[in-house]
Amino acid sequence: MRRRRSRGTRGIRSALPQTLPAISQRSMADSKRSSVSGKVATPKTAGAPPASSVDTLAALGKAIGARIKLTTAAPHALTYEGTLFTACPILNVVAINTRSSTLAVNTAAQPGDYTVIPVSRIQSFQVLSLASGADGSESSIATAQPAIGPVDVKRLKQREEQRIRKLKEEEKDRGKGVTREAQAIFDSFKRINTPIRWHNQEMIVHEAVIISPPYRIEDCKCPKDKQEVLNRVKKVLDGERRKLKDKEEREKKAAAQTGQRKGG
Repeated sequence: MRRRRSRGTRGIRSALPQTLPAISQRSMADSKRSSVSGKVATPKTAGAPPASSVDTLAALGKAIGARIKLTTAAPHALTYEGTLFTACPILNVVAINTRSSTLAVNTAAQPGDYTVIPVSRIQSFQVLSLASGADGSESSIATAQPAIGPVDVKRLKQREEQRIRKLKEEEKDRGKGVTREAQAIFDSFKRINTPIRWHNQEMIVHEAVIISPPYRIEDCKCPKDKQEVLNRVKKVLDGERRKLKDKEEREKKAAAQTGQRKGG
């Protein structure tokens, strides 16, 4: 007797030719992804990957004053051993005093050999011993050796204000739109402590004599009752102009001699 094929079996067999290509394509795609992932280069590490610069700086910030051993990254790997002086989060650097601290005296009184290392160059570090006198509390800049004294903010402010005043005075003594020679004449009067100031492009000397461009003796003028002051100013001006002329001639002569040596 001939067996009748079930309708379900015929349906499965008829679907196989359509299903096999799709399965084959998925298998090929999976194999391709596997082969590509196998070809991806992975870095070779001898141990755990190094911590980020932020983590390294945070850890070193808690070890200030401790004796550490620090190794920098390749290709110029170096090892330093010494006392951690500071870990600066602004500049992202650490400073290590590599001088031996075996003496029993206070290290604050001893000179140091300090090495500044960027945090980005640190490969690894190890704390060899805690800061001397540590009582279990975290080390900080307050326990650093040598000790870091307080900053006199008031004194720094005074120095800043003095520097600003000086810069303003220098700016006030700089002529606007004047020649180099004119500025040199003005500066020569200042050097001998002669009261002088600029008024536009004119020089006012002793608040009495006006020297106008091009700043020759005949360019000086003053009130009739200030003739004695005028004579003194003219004398100084004549002497300073002679000095400037002699200096200019010496510079030209030196430049000419230098040119001859180069060309000769």
